[in-house]
Amino acid sequence: MHPSIGAVVNDVLDSPEFGAILQKLADESGRPVAALREEAEADLKEMAVRPGKWSGAAWDRFCAWLSRAYRVDYRKKEVEHLRELNKSASLVFLPNHRSYLDPMILRSALLQHGFRPNNVLGGANLAIWPFSEIGQRNGIVFIRREFRDDHVYRATLKAYLSHLIEERRNLEWYIEGGRTRTGKLRPPRLGILSYVMDAYGEHPERDVLIIPTSIIYDQQHEVGAISAEEMGGRKKPESITWMYEFATSQSRRLGRAYLRFGEPLSLGDAVALTADEDGTLRPRLAVQKVAFENANRINAATPITPGALITFALLDNGDRSITVEEGRRILQPLADYIQRRQLPMTEWPDLSEFGRMREVLDRLVSEGVVTVYRGGTEPVYAISPGKQHEAAFYRNTIIHFFLARAITELAALQAAEDEADDIPEATWQNARRLKDLLRFEFFFPSTREFADQVSAEATIMNPGWQDRSFSPSRIREGMAELDMLVAHRVIGPFLEAYSVLADELTLLGQPADDKELVRRSLGIAQQRWLQKQLTTPEAVSADYFRNAVLLADKSGLMASDEPGLADRRRAFADELHQITRRLDTLRRIAKAAGQPVLAERTPRPQGGTHG
Repeated sequence: MHPSIGAVVNDVLDSPEFGAILQKLADESGRPVAALREEAEADLKEMAVRPGKWSGAAWDRFCAWLSRAYRVDYRKKEVEHLRELNKSASLVFLPNHRSYLDPMILRSALLQHGFRPNNVLGGANLAIWPFSEIGQRNGIVFIRREFRDDHVYRATLKAYLSHLIEERRNLEWYIEGGRTRTGKLRPPRLGILSYVMDAYGEHPERDVLIIPTSIIYDQQHEVGAISAEEMGGRKKPESITWMYEFATSQSRRLGRAYLRFGEPLSLGDAVALTADEDGTLRPRLAVQKVAFENANRINAATPITPGALITFALLDNGDRSITVEEGRRILQPLADYIQRRQLPMTEWPDLSEFGRMREVLDRLVSEGVVTVYRGGTEPVYAISPGKQHEAAFYRNTIIHFFLARAITELAALQAAEDEADDIPEATWQNARRLKDLLRFEFFFPSTREFADQVSAEATIMNPGWQDRSFSPSRIREGMAELDMLVAHRVIGPFLEAYSVLADELTLLGQPADDKELVRRSLGIAQQRWLQKQLTTPEAVSADYFRNAVLLADKSGLMASDEPGLADRRRAFADELHQITRRLDTLRRIAKAAGQPVLAERTPRPQGGTHG
């Protein structure tokens, strides 16, 4: 049972540790300790859970009603294993974030196996009455989205989290900081995790386990609005009207919500690796490592869904519709690859005329994501006009499984084009460069593990490729015989978007403004798509452009005192031109091998981006 809110306030604010923090803040700011304590008390009452008369059963009925569009698909053995772990350790659930329904999906599964509700850290933007009042009485901790410069709020939140850890409460928050805009994991935000790891350092007597948690959906109502935002639209602010519209939109059945758990990660083990020679623990040093390891374990646990496979096949076909048989020719090699690597799936992809794949395809049609024409000799399918971002959202839930293969394809092709004397070394160096270019889009393993992945994929593509006698011509011949090429489908849209931004960067002064660069890139990318100078409108993506800005900034291309900035920007743009040209080459190879792909894009004028 929760203690009263008054008792929580006293436990947190009257502790000697918090008193020392308030005194330090008073010394730094010149404000009286009493005034700072009053502010902290107001902050704590704003965020802390509120035990009271509101029924947990009523809240659970409301959550079930709100998520009624889905049937939750989870593995009971996984949840029972977590229940056993919870007997001796506190659990911190760190799920991906794809929907406002994520906490309800997770809660519904855990409560069926005897868990008490997690304390869920949620954004204060969702603290809309009466949802806020009911939510706080059922374990939700509403926190502000931005509080970097509010030192009292930061200190109060950290102290409250330490209190929850000491009370051995299970925690849950969404480390990406917001819903994914593209379907793949976003970079983690480390603030809350750092507070929790500091709290663990204060109470190391009982271990805390990070539980990587994957939640994905057959389809989502929200994806349409998210996709519009990606193309430059504005996010609709949360309100009572917004909540009513969201609730009513859940009336249609949209299939399943899939809940999976990755291998737990012990904070004790992670922090122990950062201990000084004298044994002093340094929890903060382990924060980034824990966050990125959590992301990798989420990706490893995320199952491949029928919807992800269907959109994988239908995207990157331009305006061209394909038959069911053509879809099979794309997916069958993919299915064989999935089976060979024993990747997680919700179910084995039934590519027959009837079955689950057809059921999901029909639902995509009914929701308007896919269009079908039935007036000819057989039905033909395509992504509906303007729905490429929505389709890509579903496809992107699985592309991390094919990332090493996609990079290896491009790296090997470049080695062949360059007539490299040492094929293995050239392939590896090219792969490392592509990894560097994409480091803000994907979570990569260690250098050694990545090298092993590239080597394994290159061996599948070109057996004997490490032999010194292996020639560039044999690479080209081997690619022509492959029944699966994925680089253009997996990383093509990202690299096309980067190429657009790199071109725009060459036209800007020094320093370049990041928001202006993203805005300009959105407009030019839309123009290029209309001129068929891009292969997909998916490249018209604010998220992709923001990550390209990060890459340019870390590469010293946004602002630099070093000479030759304009030349380095042009070299960056030229490099991306060559990469996108190689992607076109892979499309032609795939087309020659009988894989349905789009026609070649219109060549873009040289000498500038605007004409």
